[in-house]
Amino acid sequence: MIYLICFLVVLVMLLYLIGYGRSIGIWTVVLTSSIAIGNGGYYALATSSNLQEALLANKIAYVIGVFAPITIFFSICNLCRITLSKRVSTILFSIQILIYLSVCTMGTKYTFFYKDAIFHEGSTGVYLEKTYGPMHTVYLLALLGYTAAGLFVSLYFINKRTIVSRINIDMFIFVDILSVGVYLIERLLHLNIELMPVSFTLSIGLMLIPLTKLSIYSVNNINIFADELQKTAYILFSKKLKYMGSNEKAEEYFPELKNWELEEKIPGSGGRFNTFLRQPLNEFVREGNQEKINGKPYRYKDQICTYEIGILRKASKKNCGYYIKISDVTDVINENAMAEQ
Repeated sequence: MIYLICFLVVLVMLLYLIGYGRSIGIWTVVLTSSIAIGNGGYYALATSSNLQEALLANKIAYVIGVFAPITIFFSICNLCRITLSKRVSTILFSIQILIYLSVCTMGTKYTFFYKDAIFHEGSTGVYLEKTYGPMHTVYLLALLGYTAAGLFVSLYFINKRTIVSRINIDMFIFVDILSVGVYLIERLLHLNIELMPVSFTLSIGLMLIPLTKLSIYSVNNINIFADELQKTAYILFSKKLKYMGSNEKAEEYFPELKNWELEEKIPGSGGRFNTFLRQPLNEFVREGNQEKINGKPYRYKDQICTYEIGILRKASKKNCGYYIKISDVTDVINENAMAEQ
C-alpha cells in the first residue's frame, strides 16, 4: 500500500510541474518522472505473482536508482549556477543509460547485473533474493559518486550566500544524505522491504520547495523579451521584502547587489539602491498598490534612469513578491532636450 501511495503522490507532483506554466528546469521534470516511474515499479514488484513479473517490475523500479542520483546532482549544479557543458551532460547521462541497459538484462542468459534471483513472498509483500553481477558494482559506484559530487558542490557553496541561499543548500544536502543513507541501511540490515520509494518521494517533495521558489523569482520568468532583459535592470523581492535576485544589468547599475545575500533583508545603509529606490519600494508596499507605478527619473553622475515597481504574481495571479524595473533613459531625455532647443 505504501508503494501505491508514493506512486500517486509523485504522480500528482509531476502533473503539478507539467501544468505549472513556468520554466522550472528540465532536470526537475526528469527527476520527478523517474521517481514516479520507479515508484510504479516498486508497487508492481510488491504485487507480482511470479518471478517473471517480479523481474519486469524490478527493471522499472531501477529507474529511480539509475537516473535519480544524476538528476539530483544536475539540479544542485543548477541551483549553484554551475553550467555543465552539453558534452559533459551527454556523456554522464549516456553512462547511466548503459547501466540501465544492463539492468534490463536481468532474467535473461546475460548476468551483467544479476547473476541469479529467487522469488519470495513475505508479510510485507514480494521481494527478490539476488546475487549481483559486475554491473551492479558500477551502479553502486555511480550512486555513491553522484551523491559525493552533490555533497562536494553543496558544501563548497554553503557560505556563498550571494549565489545560493543557505536554506536551499541545506535542503539539498539533507536530500543527498537521505537518499544514499536509506539505500545503505537497506543493504547493511538486509531488509526485505524497499525504503527507496519513501525516501525519494520525501526527497522530491523537499526539493520542489526551493526549485519552485527559484522559478517564481527567476528574472527569466518575467514576461519580457531576451533583448530587453539585456538592456533593462530587474531586481526581485519576496513579499517580506527579502532580496531574491537580479539580472546582470541591475548589478551594473547597483554594484552592491553583488554582495547582497539571497533571501535576506535589504542591507540597512549605503549603496545606490538605498539612495534612490528603497524608499519608493517601501512606500509601494505600505500603500498596498495592486497596479505597477512609474517613479520619477533620477540622476546618477551622467546617467538618468527611470524605474517601475510592480507585483510578482504566480500562475494563479496570487501576489508572491515585488519587482523593480530600471531603465536608462539618458539618450531619450537628451534627444528631447535637443529637439526643444
